[in-house]
Amino acid sequence: MTDVSWSFMGSSQLTKVILDVPATAAARAPLVVLLHGTNGDVNHMSNPALSPGFNYERFSPGQILDRGWHPYPNVGFWSLGTDALTDVTGWAPYLAAAGFPVLNYGQTGPRDRLVAPLQELRAILDAIDTQQDFEAVRGRRIVLLGHSRGGILARMLLAELAATASPLLARVDTCITLHSPNQGSTLANAALSLAALVNSWRVTGVPLVPPELQALALTALDGLLQLVAAEVGYPAYADFTAGAPTLLQLAAAEPVPGVTYFTFGGIRPVLLNLRGWAFTPDSTIPLVHLPPWHWYTVYVPLLPVPPPGLVPFPEVLEGGDLLTNSALTRLPFALHRDNYLNHAEALWNPALQAQVAAILGGTPLPQALVVSNADRDGTDPDRAIDALGGIGPTGIGWKLSLSQALAMADAGTPLFVRRPDGGLVPLQRVRRRDGRRYLRALPGGGGPRLAELPANPA
Repeated sequence: MTDVSWSFMGSSQLTKVILDVPATAAARAPLVVLLHGTNGDVNHMSNPALSPGFNYERFSPGQILDRGWHPYPNVGFWSLGTDALTDVTGWAPYLAAAGFPVLNYGQTGPRDRLVAPLQELRAILDAIDTQQDFEAVRGRRIVLLGHSRGGILARMLLAELAATASPLLARVDTCITLHSPNQGSTLANAALSLAALVNSWRVTGVPLVPPELQALALTALDGLLQLVAAEVGYPAYADFTAGAPTLLQLAAAEPVPGVTYFTFGGIRPVLLNLRGWAFTPDSTIPLVHLPPWHWYTVYVPLLPVPPPGLVPFPEVLEGGDLLTNSALTRLPFALHRDNYLNHAEALWNPALQAQVAAILGGTPLPQALVVSNADRDGTDPDRAIDALGGIGPTGIGWKLSLSQALAMADAGTPLFVRRPDGGLVPLQRVRRRDGRRYLRALPGGGGPRLAELPANPA
């Protein structure tokens, strides 16, 4: 791994560029340029648990955890609280581990307009063919991968390269945007609506709040408004408000010939849940064992945060991810996919990472997967299936580890096996009492068991 510090156009502020070329990188593997979003830094694409955070664990309603044996029964809740933080893997380490060279660019002025980052990014990529620090990736084809406003930056770079007939364009053949406001954002409008609502409350009082507490309530509302105003007040947002000149100019210049575009959107307007782990009824039944009671708890989401419908703008309603809306992340000339993810989860979600890795490897995964192959590990009887595979609609083979397949199923990708008569049988996710997870064909569907499928081709 190489850290390269740049001083751009005589500025005293250094631009952070981290280049990681794994020893396992194949000669044909592209250099993936990672572009973070507004108010971000290199950690967004390398260590998102550090920045921006919000890496809350994900559980499915009804998931059961084994709490062990105890000398007495139990009812009610094991615990009440919010979803806890969990370990996650960012894009840079994930892609490097998958054998892709990675250039992680930390933009100067991440709250400002994209004019300077565009010039910086072009200078960095032009330097690949001249600077010693980039010798390991010289001549490789280049893929742009941008999260949030980073996707807008990627698109601006391509338009700039095309407008100036840069020879670099011949090597930049793929652009992938993750939850980017490609068609604009309504957050600024939402802030104005919220300001008007707060002002009306200041005149009429706060409903359902006793008069002696209204001053405190109004102070809290003012504080909320200030937080929202600070978020939508960055100069950067002028580049992607609805109808922004930046987006209109891009639309007139796209698609850039020779470039394949992929866009991803999120449709989970939930940051975390207020939840409880409730004891199951069988936690009260004694068994022939010492101690005799075996406790199990089931995950019960009590209230999503933010509550549904709390604020009437599309980013937090159905089809939104809290900061963008899936309809506004699409480009008419791009291949698009939505996942059940919020805006922050796009920085680490394993299913999204598997989808992007498939694109980088030249085998984009379809919206649904039909499993025709399965690898088994005889040394691991508790998890006999280790990997699933099949053939996509274009005839290209694909293969996913069990953990990747589960992550894709969690994100809403349907998985099937094929019956002898050609019909499709859904795969369902199953969790054992000890917390281990696996996939199986829907019982009674008439399809083959995964253990009966042939192994993936070598």
